Amino acid sequence: MNNTAQKESQGMNETKTGEHKRILVADDDEGVRFVLTRALERLGSGYEIVTAPNAQEALDRVRAKPFDLVITDLRMPGMDGIELTKKIKGLNPETSVIWITAYGGYEVADEATRLSVCKCLDKPLKVSEIRQAALEALAATDSRGPVQQQEEESHGATEQACCHSV
Repeated sequence: MNNTAQKESQGMNETKTGEHKRILVADDDEGVRFVLTRALERLGSGYEIVTAPNAQEALDRVRAKPFDLVITDLRMPGMDGIELTKKIKGLNPETSVIWITAYGGYEVADEATRLSVCKCLDKPLKVSEIRQAALEALAATDSRGPVQQQEEESHGATEQACCHSV
């Protein structure tokens, strides 16, 4: 049984609110998934980290049980991270998304803004950077109620809740 399956079968420690935060990492590179998982595990108790080797498996996991945060590579075989983000936001608009890519640029930043992606991180990733981005994305989700989130989106002010950078 792998570490993720062990965690899911054993249950997770709970946060102050009585619920743990669910984080999904989707990347076709096993090494990247490993590094991200280890980095996120250092956030402490109260987080359940689940991985997926491609966008379709990530989407299947999101459909089975929602996540608070999805961290996805942009370029993967089959469905890419942009299409995955669109589908996730269609299922659960409150899910925070972080993109990781080796192919950033203005077009990626524009698309990230349009899809309310919290952050775009360039590869190679720094462990401290991914942990900080995850904490910021989760905090932004916690601090916005549904009404505030709708108001921000209708006024184009999602920037204050999540950063958009490449």
